[in-house]
Amino acid sequence: MHKHSYRLFRLYGYPGFGVVLYLIMVLINPYERVYNSWRFYTMPDFVLEFSFSVAYSTLLFETGIQLTALLNKWYPWGNRIKSRFGIQFLLHITIIYIILNLFFKFQFPAHFDYDELMLRQTVIIGIIFAILITAVFAAEYFFHKWNDANLQSLEMAQHTTQAQLEALKLQLDPHFLFNNLSIVTALIEDQPATAVSYIAKLSSIYRYMLTNRMQNVIPVTEELEFIKAYLFLYEIRYGEGIKVNIEENKEAFRLGLPPLTLQLLIENAIKHNVFSTESPLNIHIYFPDEKSMVVENNKMPKMMKEPGTNMGLKNIRERYHLMNQKAPVILDDEHFFKVEISLITVE
Repeated sequence: MHKHSYRLFRLYGYPGFGVVLYLIMVLINPYERVYNSWRFYTMPDFVLEFSFSVAYSTLLFETGIQLTALLNKWYPWGNRIKSRFGIQFLLHITIIYIILNLFFKFQFPAHFDYDELMLRQTVIIGIIFAILITAVFAAEYFFHKWNDANLQSLEMAQHTTQAQLEALKLQLDPHFLFNNLSIVTALIEDQPATAVSYIAKLSSIYRYMLTNRMQNVIPVTEELEFIKAYLFLYEIRYGEGIKVNIEENKEAFRLGLPPLTLQLLIENAIKHNVFSTESPLNIHIYFPDEKSMVVENNKMPKMMKEPGTNMGLKNIRERYHLMNQKAPVILDDEHFFKVEISLITVE
């Protein structure tokens, strides 16, 4: 249960309600009764009576606060709202009634008119305020319960979003490792030096994936360094069949993007197209402005689509959606396929 000091309420609320209670007592009594009392009052009498009113206000609210704190430990609201409300209200008004009876046993000056009628009036006012105070604390409980439920819902949504992001970041082509191991096997016999470089680049790729798997956004410069190692593997495999041109933009390099985004886009281009040394696949990475990046390739589509088509683009779209970022813009015409992605501030 939430704990409150009620410091400001105690400082300003008690005197304020003391004034209200004093005015209520004046208004509910006939003019003659009030006037006949006040005409014998001195200034200390007015101060004393107002002090009684503030004390009564303090008694009403402080009793409610302390009862709420006590019952929250021994009989919390939970699913027993009616019984808790009834118990707190009855305890509240019982305490008020006992204290008022003790108070009215004092012998005050006759012109104060603190008689049986005044006792009944203060008890009735106490009952009304006890109902209101108990209702306020019940409403406070429901408000904090509703607020906690909202916070838990948001926290669960964040955990779900993070889990979805983790799953998306770990989506890699299952054939990628096997294909590269086959190439290494072939290179070891014929080109051992190249095989060593190939293994070094392959290890740097997986190191990058492991290092950044917990990151949602990484700097553009780091992603480009990863892509250069990634492209080295394809250069060994396809030679001049793939050509990649990467432009520079110092302003854009200060921003970031989800890890493996470029890898998925380049892999998507390689999967969907037929290319050779005579008709290479040209991939162009450039920055139309400092807040976006474009990956563009010429189209030479395959007759038969490979399994998992569009999974890379779907992965990127979902990650941008989960991070509440602008969705990638895809332009697909007769000659070129282009994907424009927004760059994100790196925190």
